Amino acid sequence: MINRPPAAHGRIRPAAFSLACLVIAGLAAAGLTRAEDRVPAVVDIKSDRIILMDLERAGERLLAVGERGFVLLSDDAGKSWKAVPTPVTRTLTGLAFKDARVGVAVGHGASVVRTEDAGATWQQVRIEEAGTDSLLGITHVAGDHFIAYGAFGLLFDSADAGRTWTRRTVIADDFDRHISQVLTVDGTLLLVAESGSLARSDDGGITWTPLTSPYEGSFFGALETRDKALLVFGMRGNVYRTTDLGVTWQKVETGTTTSLMSARQLADGRILFVGNVGLLAQSRDDGRTVELHWSPASRGFASLIETPAGVLLAGESGVTVLDAAWLARTP
Repeated sequence: MINRPPAAHGRIRPAAFSLACLVIAGLAAAGLTRAEDRVPAVVDIKSDRIILMDLERAGERLLAVGERGFVLLSDDAGKSWKAVPTPVTRTLTGLAFKDARVGVAVGHGASVVRTEDAGATWQQVRIEEAGTDSLLGITHVAGDHFIAYGAFGLLFDSADAGRTWTRRTVIADDFDRHISQVLTVDGTLLLVAESGSLARSDDGGITWTPLTSPYEGSFFGALETRDKALLVFGMRGNVYRTTDLGVTWQKVETGTTTSLMSARQLADGRILFVGNVGLLAQSRDDGRTVELHWSPASRGFASLIETPAGVLLAGESGVTVLDAAWLARTP
């Protein structure tokens, strides 16, 4: 790792992040046909040779989703991975689990697949009302309740762990902003989207109320901190912080115009943001200030998760292992 910014700063929207597809090693040789015509099998795909969009935990298993509808599984904290196909061949953008076995993944072309065996096998669920528009993410709210969201204001919720879905209106019938994330915050749902769009729901996503936004550009993510602050972030390195659920906002100076795509709070309390062209930004004070770091490969990151072996990053170079102690030592 080095500590200087790259020469160029880019923006990769969630809807477009996976379009710069890499060649999957061994795909042609494997002779894959449509996944729904085959018995699910383990596929030989290198975990650093596939674009990945999301990374989650189901019990002790780690799972990542990305291009061509593949799901990567790891049972050794990310040291090794195996890939399994799903019944779809479009890019999968988001993944959420209700417990160690039952989960749902969503993606481009209104793709929805669900598993009841921790990702070993997947079944397709069709949402006719979504047409062929992209779903950009999914959130597990509680129990069997999931919310899937995406392009042009698409938002669906499921009360039966992803078997069936109901379309919901966000703010108004003409709301058409790409929704980047829906976050649960103490019984309330927060929605972040394009054009500085922010909204909250106090009834589980059935109705939504707009929030006054501090920014007109696109938000790509949000995070509630352990101290109950809320951070929203996205385009051109913008981060805003609130301690009153959006009544007032404070701008967090980042010193970069590189877009931030995802964030998590680590076990030691540090907050780690990841973004385009290898951006790694961390905060040691609950999001009030951030310090910048850069991966020398300058490849974009879309998601992250902490393991006993370190922080795993998912993005344009598949899975990357980051030693969290390196960030702790670097000023």
